[in-house]
Amino acid sequence: MTSDSKTSMKLNLTRFPSIVLMVLAALLTYAVLMMLPVPAVVGLFVRYDLILLSIITLPVLFLVFRAKGRFGTLVALGLTLVLFALPVSGLWRSGGSEPFIIGGLLPFSDAASYYSDAQRVVEGYRFSAFSARRPLFPALLTVLLAVTGQNLLVSIGVLCAVIAIACYIASREMQRSFGTLPAVVFLFTLFLFYRRIAGTTMTENLGLPLGVSAFVVLWSAAKTKKLWLTAAGLLLLTLALNARAGAFFILPALILWAGFCFRGKRRFSISAFAVTSCAVALGFMLNMLVFKLIADPGGMVFSNFSYTLYGVVAGGKGWMQILIDHPELGQLDDVARSARTYELVFESWKAQPFGLVIGAIRNWFDYLMPRGAGAFGFIRGDQAGWVNYAVRSLLSILAGWGLVTAWRFRKSEPYALMLWAAAGIFLSIPFVPPNDSNQMRVYAATVVFLTGFCVMGLKAVLGLAFRKTTQSLQFPEINAKPALVFGFGLAALAIIGALVVKAAAKPEALPMAECPPGQTQFISHFTPGTLVRVTTTGQDPISGQLNVPIDFFGSVSEGYAEMHAALVSAVEGLGGEAVLARPLDLISMEYPLLIIPADVVSREPVLLNICAQKSPDAELSLRGYWQASSVTALENP
Repeated sequence: MTSDSKTSMKLNLTRFPSIVLMVLAALLTYAVLMMLPVPAVVGLFVRYDLILLSIITLPVLFLVFRAKGRFGTLVALGLTLVLFALPVSGLWRSGGSEPFIIGGLLPFSDAASYYSDAQRVVEGYRFSAFSARRPLFPALLTVLLAVTGQNLLVSIGVLCAVIAIACYIASREMQRSFGTLPAVVFLFTLFLFYRRIAGTTMTENLGLPLGVSAFVVLWSAAKTKKLWLTAAGLLLLTLALNARAGAFFILPALILWAGFCFRGKRRFSISAFAVTSCAVALGFMLNMLVFKLIADPGGMVFSNFSYTLYGVVAGGKGWMQILIDHPELGQLDDVARSARTYELVFESWKAQPFGLVIGAIRNWFDYLMPRGAGAFGFIRGDQAGWVNYAVRSLLSILAGWGLVTAWRFRKSEPYALMLWAAAGIFLSIPFVPPNDSNQMRVYAATVVFLTGFCVMGLKAVLGLAFRKTTQSLQFPEINAKPALVFGFGLAALAIIGALVVKAAAKPEALPMAECPPGQTQFISHFTPGTLVRVTTTGQDPISGQLNVPIDFFGSVSEGYAEMHAALVSAVEGLGGEAVLARPLDLISMEYPLLIIPADVVSREPVLLNICAQKSPDAELSLRGYWQASSVTALENP
């Protein structure tokens, strides 16, 4: 080891304690903010506004990112954590409901299935066939629930901090490459993507941070020409796409890029192709490992892709088209339905060969347009529709300029990397239809590449505006270590942690209990951070649980308008005081939505016997709501 290397290592070891202290201080600030009663309107403003939020946030981020030294690092990281925390805080303080959240906390729709499956493993069982499709995120959620005592509030808070830190690390590396303004635009754009999934238990919560970490590692690998780093980045990206399935063709595109990037004097490097292919294969194998050891053996990985493929072959009509054309499939189990759908895909293609072409063209058109189903469909706020359209158009122009810039410098890195990534994403678009993506959630693992093109375009514009030479677009060496450690630490936590939880957890024997005739029995754990108490005055709150005022609960809602109105009426029918819960029933392994009179709720984290009837309201009954009449503690046998 040279003297320079020894000196560098000594400096790094000297700085390590201070770096840890800065991170801990920032996380402490974040935790305090999450516990403080921040007015709901503040968090809701950050969650739903666009223009005024941008006007306030971008200059503040610019100033703190320019601050030097350890204090600058502390303030910038702390502010990033606060920014990402506020949309979650707004949900919690208001009890707002969205397509995947009820009452600010309780998972709904797909989010409820991932949450209940994580609870299953903590209780000693396996994931259902639903989570078997994409087992990595429920594996991570399993670990968080196991560590926090099944506290959903704390688990969601941890997920939020994880994503904030990943985006902060990436933005710092973009600052080294492009400067401060492009870096804060990069960070803020990723935040706008994240804020609409903030507070949910959806798979984007793992796909996004792994994808962001993979981007930084690959960016550094392209610049430093390190094959092992390229393989590491592709492994992280593969895990990200397994966690949140999306633009999979980016993987073969980047494998080919590696073969050309590391060719030396040859036309193509077979060894680089082989190494990176093995890295991608390892990512799929790790996903299958979790599936085999934790998921229902009757499930199937990516089983729902068949529905998307049918929609494409049918002319780009969406993933629901299969159930419209063949409603009988709804009676089959997940694996049988998927197998039959693939048969129907082939039959549909034979009957109408050009349907695939029409569907692909339609999906490309949707992606490239600055609409709600376009590449920047996640850019939206409460303002008039033309405002959202204008901001999306601006970002689209910047991304296009970034693509042109990358083409101009295609013989150098990391421009070539970005072009190959763009090609992979573009080829994937027909199979990840933007109209089915729900604000582009499907692109969570690769949205960072789109954001990278935006800041490349912004850097080029700034270079023209300030008459900088093209040399200003050449990048310094990127420090991949933080993203590398963070990404693999997160992946290991999800994979190894879930396997440990599964090995340690054992189903408990259920005590004997009964319910009156005509009522259904549920046996569940009510743990801290899993209940939503709707109150009229805020008095007598449940300690450790979410307490929201009836006024906010009744007025803050997005999606399922009829269901939400019926739920508000049901709570008002109980005097405006009720507790909402979504526990795992240890008898049926289902996850009912419970409406419980406030005076019968147990306040201790114990095993409970719940007697309930289906909600008398037809809309609530259809959505799986039950009206509980009694909740009593049980003693373990």
